[in-house]
Amino acid sequence: MSDVRNSVNYVTIIIGLAIGIAIILVGFAAWLIARITTQPIREVTLASRQIAGGDLQQRILVRSRDEAGELAQAFNEMAGNIRKLVEGISSEQSKLTTVLSNMTDGVIVSDKEGSILLTNRTAGNLFNFQTESVIGKTVIEATHDYEVTNLEKRCLSTNEQLNTQVELTPTGKYLRVIAIPISGNILSGCLLLFQDLTELRNLQTMRRELVGNISHDLRTPLAGIKVMIETLLNGAIDDKNAANDFLNRIENEVDKLIQMVSELTELSRIEAGNVEFKKEPVNLNDLINEAIIHLKPLADKQNVTLNRILSNSLPTVNIVRERLFQTITNLIHNAIKFNQPGGSVTITTASDNKVVTVQVIDTGIGIPGDDLPRVFERFYKADKSRTNRGSGLGLAIAKYTIEIHGGKIWAQSEEDKGSTFSFTIPLNPKI
Repeated sequence: MSDVRNSVNYVTIIIGLAIGIAIILVGFAAWLIARITTQPIREVTLASRQIAGGDLQQRILVRSRDEAGELAQAFNEMAGNIRKLVEGISSEQSKLTTVLSNMTDGVIVSDKEGSILLTNRTAGNLFNFQTESVIGKTVIEATHDYEVTNLEKRCLSTNEQLNTQVELTPTGKYLRVIAIPISGNILSGCLLLFQDLTELRNLQTMRRELVGNISHDLRTPLAGIKVMIETLLNGAIDDKNAANDFLNRIENEVDKLIQMVSELTELSRIEAGNVEFKKEPVNLNDLINEAIIHLKPLADKQNVTLNRILSNSLPTVNIVRERLFQTITNLIHNAIKFNQPGGSVTITTASDNKVVTVQVIDTGIGIPGDDLPRVFERFYKADKSRTNRGSGLGLAIAKYTIEIHGGKIWAQSEEDKGSTFSFTIPLNPKI
């Protein structure tokens, strides 16, 4: 009986072990099947996270042609399409950034709430802000200009294109501002364009001044000439001394008119590009000596002393002789004309291994500080010089001549104490 019981116990143990082993095997098989089944899902999840983090190169290895393989293949195709889409967007963004960065007009784009979405470097330069720092801010915070802000608000409220002109303080820049409404499913807002009209406005102002100056400068000598001719015709011609005086004065007035017309003609040729350049080696000391001989009668008449401090070792420079002679003559002539009785004009030359430097130093009336930066502008005449007739073109032509030779010209002055005009010519100028 005990043998039977032992046999039953043994069988029971064997069956228990078999069941346990079977359970373990089934569990392992289930775990293995689950792992194999969910592996593609885990790979998709991991790859998705990497793509979301910016790794658009991420792909899944296709291990089979079953559903898992099809999932991996579909994921890879989707990842490729996303990469192409992002690259396309990046390319368009790069093009937009390049266009905005190279635009001469300022640009600010705001949404319908008035927050800035986009701007460019030109707008930043006009309103003195960094482009990145104003994104998300309002137009008034970026520009500090109520006229621009009001224009943007009107554009947003009326959905109409508007424009105005504003003058910025303290820079004094004059801008045309165009507000263009943006309407779309993706973006609604306002595009602000800023066109810098400062130079154009200054040019228009100078041209108006030129017309006024020339009208006066032509009318005054012509009226004087007419009066003197009438006086001569009425009998003064029989008085030798009076006749000579009138004729000398008429000659002086005609010379001034000829100079004015010559400068206007010269400027017209320069602007039209009809200027020829024939270079030759010249010592600038020779040109200065010629100019002094030419202008000495004027200096004596004005009671102005002409001095020279010229370098004995000045090298020759390859230049257009007549143009440099005109420039030197103009600078010395101005130094005499705007000097004071008993004053002086000193012309100096020097050189180093790169340039020849010429200075014209006078003890005249000087140039007001506000006028000094503009003395080389076309048609511009400093306030104190308006009593002296002239077109205001001489220094502009001089600046053009020096720059076309690769040199530099500048002015230093202190009001009522005199001025110094300097220019350099490279030893190897490029024309």
